[in-house]
Amino acid sequence: MGRLERARRAPGPLLLIAVAWLSLPAAVLRAHDPGLSSLDVHVESGTVTVWLSLAAPDVALAASGGEADVRGTLRELARDAIRLSVDGEPLASVVDEVAIDGGAARVRLSVATAYSRGQIRRLVIASDVPRRVARGHRELMVVSVDDRVVTEKLLDAESGPTAIDLEATSPSVARAAWHFAELGVRHILSGYDHLVFLAGLLLAARTGRELMAALTAFTVAHSVTLALVAIGGVHAPASIVEPLIAASIAWVGLENLWRGQRGARWLVVFGFGLVHGFGFAEALIELGLGSSPAEIALALLSFNAGVEVGQVAAAAAMLPFVWMMRSRPSWQARLVPVCSVMIVMAGGYWLIERLR
Repeated sequence: MGRLERARRAPGPLLLIAVAWLSLPAAVLRAHDPGLSSLDVHVESGTVTVWLSLAAPDVALAASGGEADVRGTLRELARDAIRLSVDGEPLASVVDEVAIDGGAARVRLSVATAYSRGQIRRLVIASDVPRRVARGHRELMVVSVDDRVVTEKLLDAESGPTAIDLEATSPSVARAAWHFAELGVRHILSGYDHLVFLAGLLLAARTGRELMAALTAFTVAHSVTLALVAIGGVHAPASIVEPLIAASIAWVGLENLWRGQRGARWLVVFGFGLVHGFGFAEALIELGLGSSPAEIALALLSFNAGVEVGQVAAAAAMLPFVWMMRSRPSWQARLVPVCSVMIVMAGGYWLIERLR
C-alpha cells in the first residue's frame, strides 16, 4: 500500500480535533439539559393564582434531600422567585400547594388582590426561576384574564418583568354584547322544555294575530322577570320554578285538547312567561352580570335579545309544519290532538321528575 493511499484512509489530526469539537456541545447538552418550566397566571375577580410547573430534572437541580426538604425548597423558590405587583404596589403571595408526581412538581401560589374591571390598571409579573434553576433554562409564561389568554412569553435568565395592561384586556362593549347574545341563543335552543312550550303555543294559534299576541305576552313577561332578578334582586328557588315550568307545558297541551274559548289566553301565557323568566335568569346569573349598572344592563339586554333570536329561529323552523297541517283539515283534526297529547306527556314527565 503506497503512502498516498494510507494518507487517504487515515484521518489527520485536524479532522480528529474538528470531530471532537463538534461532538462536545451535544455531549454537554445531553449531560446538562437546561430544561423548560411553565408559569400559568390566572387573573380573576379578587384573586391572582399562579401555577409553577417543573420537570423532574429541574426539581432535582433545585432541591436535594428527602421529599419534605424538596417541598420546603420548592415553596421557598416559588415564594422568592415569583413576584407580582399591581399599579406599583407589591403583592404578598401564599404557597397553597406543592404536588410532586414522579419527580415532577407543581406549585400553586395565591395572591389576594382587589382586582376587578376598572380598579387595577397594570399588573407586573417577574420570575427569577430560569436564573435559579439552571444555566440556559427557559420558562413559558401564560397569563389569562377572566379565562382569556392575554400574554404568552418565553422567559430566560435575562428576561425582565412583564407588564399587563388590564384595561386593554377587558372585553369591548361589542364583544361582551355578542357573548351574552350568543349564550341567550344557545340557552333557548338547548332548553327542550322552553321549545316544547313554544310548540304548544304555535299549535294553539288559529290566526297570525293570535300567535303574535301569545309570543309578545311571553316575551314581555320573561323580560320583566329578567329585569326583576338582575336589577331588583328578586329570586325564586329552582325547586319551585322548574316544576312550574313543567306544569305550564302540560297546561298548554291540555288547553290545546280542550279547544275551548281562548280569548284571554295571552294572560295565561303572560303568567307562564314570568315563570319561564326565572329559568332564564338562573342561567344568566351563572354567567356573571358584571360589576357596574352599565355592565348589568348590557348583559341583560344582550342575553334577552339572544333568547328572542333563538325563539324566533325555533318558531321559524316549526311554522312550515304548522302551516302544512293547517292547510289540510284532516291532518289538523288528527295531528293537533296527537301533538298536544305528546306535549302533555312531556310536561307531566318533567313535572314528576322535578318534584322528586
